[in-house]
Amino acid sequence: MDILFKEGSESKVKKLPEETLKDLAVSELIRSIGTNQDEKTVLNEIFSQIPLDPEDIRFRQGVFKDLMNNKELCDALYSSLTKIKIMKEYAGAKRAVSDKDNALYTLLNDLRSLSTYVDTVSELSEELSKHDLSSKGLISLREELNKITGTDEFENTKKDIALMLEDLSNVKGAIIGVNFTPDLTIEEVAAIEFIPYHTRSKYTFAELAAKIGILTNAGQMAQRTDMNSLMNLKINDPLLASMCPKIEKHLKRHFGNIKSVMAKYSRMDGRLITDMYEGLTFYLACARFTEKLKNKGYVFCIPSIEDTDELSFRVKDFYNIRLALLGETDIVTNDFHFTPEEKIFILTGPNRGGKTILEQGLGLVSLMASMGLFVTASEFRGLPFKNILTHFPIDENLTINYGRLGEEAVRIRSIVKDSDAYTLVLFNETYSTTSSTDALYLSQDLLHILKDKSVSVIFNTHIHELARDLSATKDWGGSDRIVSLIMEIKDNVNTFKVKESEPDVSSYARNIALKYGVTYEQMKQEDNWDL
Repeated sequence: MDILFKEGSESKVKKLPEETLKDLAVSELIRSIGTNQDEKTVLNEIFSQIPLDPEDIRFRQGVFKDLMNNKELCDALYSSLTKIKIMKEYAGAKRAVSDKDNALYTLLNDLRSLSTYVDTVSELSEELSKHDLSSKGLISLREELNKITGTDEFENTKKDIALMLEDLSNVKGAIIGVNFTPDLTIEEVAAIEFIPYHTRSKYTFAELAAKIGILTNAGQMAQRTDMNSLMNLKINDPLLASMCPKIEKHLKRHFGNIKSVMAKYSRMDGRLITDMYEGLTFYLACARFTEKLKNKGYVFCIPSIEDTDELSFRVKDFYNIRLALLGETDIVTNDFHFTPEEKIFILTGPNRGGKTILEQGLGLVSLMASMGLFVTASEFRGLPFKNILTHFPIDENLTINYGRLGEEAVRIRSIVKDSDAYTLVLFNETYSTTSSTDALYLSQDLLHILKDKSVSVIFNTHIHELARDLSATKDWGGSDRIVSLIMEIKDNVNTFKVKESEPDVSSYARNIALKYGVTYEQMKQEDNWDL
């Protein structure tokens, strides 16, 4: 069962480019959400693929909300992940036991796999039945598990496994007779008797089994039935090496019983559980992370996904989640919208005025909404973008083949080709290394073609002339208009608020000059100028 997509879904996704993931700092977000490398690997894969069907997004939202609002359920499912992972590791070796299969370790491997399956199904069914659920995903899972656990076959399996494991674990100790050579080298193990109680010996049966690979390394040793080969690979202790044949002989008393039971239940398929591993890992990690944000007082909401003929979304009081990751508390929020009438925004403002944080934050809001998760805003209405493309400054070392402008041209051509009416494109100081005249000309052509394709754009730039006079863009056709936005300055202080306005170049320059003490008044007051 794939818990990331609704039943009957085509599971269509859009793979995001590596540049987009890097420019949006998605890896930084994943490092904060994931608590171990396994979780981070799963999160990396899922966050890089945007679901294309809004119904799949709503499906994910339902599962996520059930877990986000129920810590007890979240904790219980998290404890089951270890068993599901074990099942997933054994799934590759899943097969019916043939009459010719005489490998004891193969049977033990299958026994452990079946035992884990039974335990996991029982635990999940019991836990999901305790809670009121609203999501289609978890309700459907509960129904499927209840069907399995309600059969006579499942109950019989539990009983048979319990009997086999009890018989196998009856060994508590061993009495050993050892013959030595004159120099006290072990010559042979003359006698060995397994007993149902503990002795005060150096080794326990479990430790012996672990060292020779009977239990712990069963998967790796499944195809190795030659005990001499096994001893040469795994055992350096001569006493343990001598005892191996005796231990194997003891376990082979159970061979026929194990094989008979495993053949009877070979039809049981654990894929219902193992196919959910990545999805549950994703939901549970994100739910735990949401709880941390909530406990720290950060505002967030679950988006209202609305179907429309044309893509649009509105956010209120949004902020870049990276600010929360950094522990910022005094965060300035903004409202923003993309509509069929306003899709392209030219963003100007002073250095360190919040332009990059704002556009990157919008990209992350759209990405997290498309994942079916919360967003860092008080409200989100509409549809997230089905693709996000970015053009942020690149490492100069990577421009050696084309030069900076040539590199920009190659990437921009690719962005234009891959974009459509459901794409968000984020530009950050594009064409900043060429002359202002050339940059203006190139930027106008770029925005013109993107407007023709109905692409949504934030063009973060220092080319103020581009936004100062937008009258020429009215001749480009279409009912939508290009909007000039600025990062506001009040009393020569950055407010980090965005508003619609023409660029105020003089205020930007004065703001920078005041910050670094290079206005005429500031320099005039200096006492120690060396003129």
